[in-house]
Amino acid sequence: MMAKNRVVSVEKLVEVKREFGFPNDFLVRIVSTHPEYFRLHGLPGEGQSYLELVSCNEEFGKSVIERRAEEESRLMGINVRPAFEWKLPPGFFFKKEMREWVRDWMELPYISPYEDVSHLDPASPEMEKRMVGVFHELLSLSIYKRVPVPILGKVCEDFRYSNGFTSVFTRHSGIFYMSLKGGIQTTMLREAYKGEELVDLDPLCEIKNKFVEMLEVGWRERAEKLRMRRGGVGKDMEILAARNKELRCDEQNTEKLAE
Repeated sequence: MMAKNRVVSVEKLVEVKREFGFPNDFLVRIVSTHPEYFRLHGLPGEGQSYLELVSCNEEFGKSVIERRAEEESRLMGINVRPAFEWKLPPGFFFKKEMREWVRDWMELPYISPYEDVSHLDPASPEMEKRMVGVFHELLSLSIYKRVPVPILGKVCEDFRYSNGFTSVFTRHSGIFYMSLKGGIQTTMLREAYKGEELVDLDPLCEIKNKFVEMLEVGWRERAEKLRMRRGGVGKDMEILAARNKELRCDEQNTEKLAE
């Protein structure tokens, strides 16, 4: 729904499937079983192919920020305007001019990433706010609330943001965080993390963590069995050595008596 003309390259979807938790066979398991929502153009692996969204549930067209505002409105009994969370790291302060710029930018109306923005000037502050909304939504939909910048670059044309989009992450450092860990530029959603830990684990993360725990338990049990087995072999060797020593002593005593 965020993509231009509701069409995305299949090859690009395959490249980002890990970040967003798509199954390896998503074209078969999801796309082909829901023809009421999706239409596949072309054959994947044989030239260009595209996935088109032909219809959708309007509820799916609400961003994470809009849903959060609706929930806060319901709980507080007042109308809460959709807005980004601005969260700076401890000890980090803006100069007065920057604080004023952030304040003015935050007061601009929120533009949903699912809205049609073809009428907006690409260089306008409103378009920049929409672009921030697109990245916020993409990161919110990802499993770990972080995506390598090169991955985002693969879909810049589909989601209508410029090739110089990385400046958005530094200009809005209260919303995003840029990491260079492992030599790869990765952008993260600040509000999704408390320190280095995710605030809300994606269900797929929980499944993966449980699977890793099971593997660790299995490796520990295997290591313990090997240790016990080696310990048992060592004891057997000690007993055998003691018996051999006794036999040699008996043989020597027998020889002395025979003399």
